[in-house]
Amino acid sequence: MANKRYNNKRMKKKIAVCANGWNYDMLLSALNGMKEHALKEDFDTFVFLSFASYSEHVDLMRGELNIYELLDPADYDGVIVFSTSINSEELAVEICQKAKTVNVPVVSIGLDIDGIHSVKVNNETGMRELVDHLFDKHDIKRPFFIGGFPDHVDSIARLNVLKEACKERGIEFTDDNVAYGRWNNTDTDTLIEELVEVWNGNYPDALVCANDIMALAACSKLQEYGILAPQDIIVTGFDNLSEGKEFYPALSSVEQNYKEIAKKACEIIFDEINGDKTVKREMVESYFYCGESCGCKGEEDYSASRLLYCRHAYKRDTDARLLEQNERNIRKELTDMENYSELKATLREHYKNNHQFEGEGFYICVNKGFFNDVMINESELWAKGENREFEELVSLKNGEIVTGLNVDEHMIVPGYTKNSGETHVYFFMPMHSLQYNYGYVVLTDFPYIVNNNILYPYMEKLQQSIKLMRTNLRLKILYERDQMTGLYNRFGYEQKALPLYEESLEKKSSMLVMFVDINYMKHINDKFGHLHGDNAIKTVVSAINENVSNDSIAVRFGGDEFLVISPDCDDEKASKIRDSIRDRLDSINNEKINPYDISVSIGYVVTDPMKRQKAGLQDYIKEADKIMYEIKKEMHMRMDRRKR
Repeated sequence: MANKRYNNKRMKKKIAVCANGWNYDMLLSALNGMKEHALKEDFDTFVFLSFASYSEHVDLMRGELNIYELLDPADYDGVIVFSTSINSEELAVEICQKAKTVNVPVVSIGLDIDGIHSVKVNNETGMRELVDHLFDKHDIKRPFFIGGFPDHVDSIARLNVLKEACKERGIEFTDDNVAYGRWNNTDTDTLIEELVEVWNGNYPDALVCANDIMALAACSKLQEYGILAPQDIIVTGFDNLSEGKEFYPALSSVEQNYKEIAKKACEIIFDEINGDKTVKREMVESYFYCGESCGCKGEEDYSASRLLYCRHAYKRDTDARLLEQNERNIRKELTDMENYSELKATLREHYKNNHQFEGEGFYICVNKGFFNDVMINESELWAKGENREFEELVSLKNGEIVTGLNVDEHMIVPGYTKNSGETHVYFFMPMHSLQYNYGYVVLTDFPYIVNNNILYPYMEKLQQSIKLMRTNLRLKILYERDQMTGLYNRFGYEQKALPLYEESLEKKSSMLVMFVDINYMKHINDKFGHLHGDNAIKTVVSAINENVSNDSIAVRFGGDEFLVISPDCDDEKASKIRDSIRDRLDSINNEKINPYDISVSIGYVVTDPMKRQKAGLQDYIKEADKIMYEIKKEMHMRMDRRKR
């Protein structure tokens, strides 16, 4: 079907990007490439960002990848998917095909997918320039390759280039010259420890790594053994990350030119918007970037950049300490939250006064069910399908806290409006506990934590704080509540009822103290079993909950005894509560659901605030209990006479 949105070429558009936060430099370069098109074509960019990693636990990876489920392609005018870097090729294909199904232009960056536009980088050209440089300029004879994964397409391609160059020069290269660091620093550290022992002083003359992260890790770990690059061993990377340029020695690497790749992706999208449906297959050349780690002087004035880095060191340190202090404050503030309302109020107040790192546009959205019932397990909650029902927890717009903004699965930026002439970039990160997502965060227009590439640690701490708050609420309920009925237990009574009584004295207002006891509970248990006894208890609790106000305190005082404390209550209200509980039980009995009738004896008193010096809450409870007992005694006597 035709997409009517494209009829007006001047209409504000939305372009979605699916990327991986671990490839920050690649993403930043790509977004810079898209900036020119954003101004020309008037579109906002929505970046769905995960930190999924093959080295992570499968459930953690699933929780990160779920951010892409927030993307409904039908809500956008185009979709760009970094298909080889989001660390799930299956999911990348699924996103692309979903966009194609609803006739939204989609471009895959990396993978060739049937019927989908693609833009790829020719890694072989840059890799070939790099290895030729090592052989021809530095006369290496014994290269060693560290790849990502044995079956990863990029790892295979980069290894094949090195093998071919060795073969052309008659240099022996076998599987013994290959190892894998799984694309990350931790596994590479372990690998280098093992290799140093295997090499036993007979080191290769060049360590060719399939990405910069592994190259940086290799340099650092080798240095611990007194093996320096490039003096003792040449080390090269791939990706040309900013960290590699700031490192000493600056890494010799390969630039993949994602700025140009993103430009081509935008061109393809808008060609299709303008009617060209031809499936495009574009290729961008990579190129060798000569640094210092191969033994050359390098392509830049590294002394100037290092001097600049040192000049900013103090500011970086003070910023880092202030950010940590803000994060500690959030954790501390959330630890003692009583309920979800307090959580919202506290976070909004915090970000109102502290958002120098989050920027002027910052949003936290959570799934409605996550805090509505903190006792339910995440697996049960998500089985109910509530993971798509969102509400705003925090909305910071133009530096001000805003409330009441609309948010749902299509309006994922609370209160988003298309403002022609303005172009914005929105970053979406998941909040999750293992595979279970309970919300997401939105950042706008390259704030500090985006520009300084600290999104991952920031999100980790924020997730932990909010999850800890829910856990604390859950523990609080376990401490204060009776597990079977959900009413307050004796501990909850001390925490809630006593302060409520003191408050009534301060306000000089009366309150209800009511004692409820189930009649013939022993008979129900003995004749019908304890499951029916539990049913009788739950039925009475339901009748109590239905007929007391929200600000009342209901307590399971004993096995079949219940206490109700209700503020601002006079004798007329008290008698209505008593009668409504009885009437509700009579109604249930008339339905003949159970093979027995359920009835209660109720005694109550209304406190006199003028007797503060004479009566405590415990005195009123004893009085209500005594009245209840007399009623129960009289009722049992009547029932016994009828049986005779």
